[in-house]
Amino acid sequence: MRLLEAIVAANQAAVAGHSTEVRVEHSVDSLPLAVLTCIDPRLNKFFPGALGLTEEQLIWLRNAGNVITNPLSSTVRSIAISVYLKSAKEIAVIGHTDCKMAKMSMAELLDRLKEWGIDRNALPMANLHEFFGLFTSEKANVMKAVGCLRVSPIIPPRIPVHGLIIDTNTGRLEWTVNGYEAPHLSVDITAAAEEALGGVLPPQVAGYVAGPLRSLAEHLAPLSVQQPETIPPKTVEARVEKPPAAKPPLPPTTKPPPIKVRERGPYR
Repeated sequence: MRLLEAIVAANQAAVAGHSTEVRVEHSVDSLPLAVLTCIDPRLNKFFPGALGLTEEQLIWLRNAGNVITNPLSSTVRSIAISVYLKSAKEIAVIGHTDCKMAKMSMAELLDRLKEWGIDRNALPMANLHEFFGLFTSEKANVMKAVGCLRVSPIIPPRIPVHGLIIDTNTGRLEWTVNGYEAPHLSVDITAAAEEALGGVLPPQVAGYVAGPLRSLAEHLAPLSVQQPETIPPKTVEARVEKPPAAKPPLPPTTKPPPIKVRERGPYR
């Protein structure tokens, strides 16, 4: 059993009241594990215990809402550094139930800014929703984060990237994206991308998106089973040969008047 599979199985068994331990001796090559979670203080009591790991086996990164806005964000940079500097072997994005980031509306955010004396018109960012990473679904938010990491040019492609949700009441982990079996998942990537992105990626990565990425929805394809496309029959249009264009008529030719020859006189 692979590392995250063992962790989830042991976690769910423990929550159900069955005594078990995570057997990581066969997965030491998959440690340490880099984990991105929210800053919610309710999570403090769950990590690293809910994963059955020691502090030395866990690289714990946090931001508001465990949000990744694009494949080149500062959070992705920090996760990449955990790979290159701290030797993380696998990555897990773990959202949680009852996330306050999923409940804050744009109107509420604007009210909070106003309460703190911040003028919206003075802020340089055009899309506050995207900048602050607001979302409506914890699961879709985790899927977006996993998708951004999977297509990021600074995350090694051979590193498994997992997505999970932890229950803040019980500590139970649930799969959202199994990074070992991602190519075989059945996920509506279009709906997930629309829910997670709410539009297009921000302009600071526009050049990158226009190149190899083009769109996040297109590159979330490894997370789903590809359905065969129905190709409509081709319609062959009959080619009608156009008659050659008529040549313009030549102008009429006029003969020059005859030249009269004068007879030679006696004085010539």
